[in-house]
Amino acid sequence: MHLFTDFIGAQNIFFKFSLHILQTTYQGCLEVRRVWKVKQRYRRIRFDLTETEGKESSHSHSLSVGGLILIGIGGIIGAGFFLGCGLPIRTAGPGVLIAFMLGGLITAQVTGALTSIAVAHPVRGGFQVFPQMYLGSFAGYLQGWTYYLASILTISSEAVAMAIFTQLWLPRVPTLLLSGCYALLIIAINAFGVNSFKRIESVMSVVKIGAIVGFIVYAVLMLFADFGQSHGSGLSFYHSGGKGSFLPHGWGGVLQSMLIVLFSYAGIGVFAAAAPETGRPRDIETAAIWTLSLLSCLYLVSITLLLWLVPWKSISTSESPFVMVFQANGLHWLSVVLNGIILIAAFSVMAGALYSANQIIVALGQNRQAPKQVATLSQTGTPWVSLLVSTVLIAIFLVCSTVLPANVYNFLISASSYLTILNYIFILWTFVKWRQKTTEDDQFISKLTFGQPVSTYVTMLALVGLGLFALAQQDQRMGFYVAVLLGLLLTVVYFLWVRKAH
Repeated sequence: MHLFTDFIGAQNIFFKFSLHILQTTYQGCLEVRRVWKVKQRYRRIRFDLTETEGKESSHSHSLSVGGLILIGIGGIIGAGFFLGCGLPIRTAGPGVLIAFMLGGLITAQVTGALTSIAVAHPVRGGFQVFPQMYLGSFAGYLQGWTYYLASILTISSEAVAMAIFTQLWLPRVPTLLLSGCYALLIIAINAFGVNSFKRIESVMSVVKIGAIVGFIVYAVLMLFADFGQSHGSGLSFYHSGGKGSFLPHGWGGVLQSMLIVLFSYAGIGVFAAAAPETGRPRDIETAAIWTLSLLSCLYLVSITLLLWLVPWKSISTSESPFVMVFQANGLHWLSVVLNGIILIAAFSVMAGALYSANQIIVALGQNRQAPKQVATLSQTGTPWVSLLVSTVLIAIFLVCSTVLPANVYNFLISASSYLTILNYIFILWTFVKWRQKTTEDDQFISKLTFGQPVSTYVTMLALVGLGLFALAQQDQRMGFYVAVLLGLLLTVVYFLWVRKAH
């Protein structure tokens, strides 16, 4: 009996041991299978990354410093300078030169802050991603939407400017009809795509630079070679005292003109967008320094000569002051040529602004900060839904702008400028937080942020102050009201709907 019991017990132990061996073997097989799958997945990821890096190195990382400079200038010089400089000249008189110098310094600080973060995080959609990373979801949401709306307002203002320039040849055609046609043309180009957009933008940049340099050469010839029928009528702006002084409206006029001057420098987001497109992200800083230096020199020299040639009081806000110089001296064919070049300038800024606006709203859709439908792409990569939304908004702004037909351009760029000021403050604030949350070893600080962090805080306060000073102008007050209304609407939408989706 004991033998039988021992046999049964040994058998149970054997079965338990065998079962344990089988379970261990089975679990081992599962583990081997899991590890094999992980290795296969890792190999695929490595292959995909290698293939992607190869593509980026051969395609995306193809922008040189010279290419970045041309694209930067192409995204900045537009009707905001060729037509928009008339309003700050009327507001500040010859003191507008001080305004352009201050505008260059402010833009340098903002660009330096943006490029510093872009070098550390060369990602697509940096304009909206950076505040999201360091300031939170609401800041990223507000930054993205204000940048998008500022771009739409810029497109609308450039379309109106193109209509004003075209009325030199077709004076009886309504502004709304012409601006609508130009807007539809830009939308069509974005809808069907342009394969060589970078090359086209570079060519347009060269044309715009050539136009300003050509004006400078012509003005110098007029002054020193007696070329033209009349010259020197603007020499009175150097006289001291009275209405012909350098600051006819005092420092208040200079500060009130700054809002439109800053609009002439707008477009610096191109440097953040270019970060993933370069093999060496630090080249962005070099390109930014050259771009701002070149722009500031061209702006200051051309406006100085413009003020020397014609009295600042005679400059109109309804036509380009540069075209007016040629017309005043009987050179109508040159005014026609310059008018055409200005159309190209506005055209290129519109194309770039609409492209970047669509990229931003797609990113907002992907982050659930906009309806997900706007992130839908066609088989060719065209964001049809976001393009449709942009088209509707451009149409609304153009139609609403007819309420003040005489001041339509000033109204549009004022509203865009206030949104741009908000974007600049977000960039500077993000730069401060980025510096606080990263070690010095991980930081690349651009030379353009000279004097930081003190200069960063001073620039933010200056932007707020300049926005308040601009309220003295009626057109700019209208732009302020629109910007505040849009900001409040975005805030309400965020706290009622967007925040619940996160």
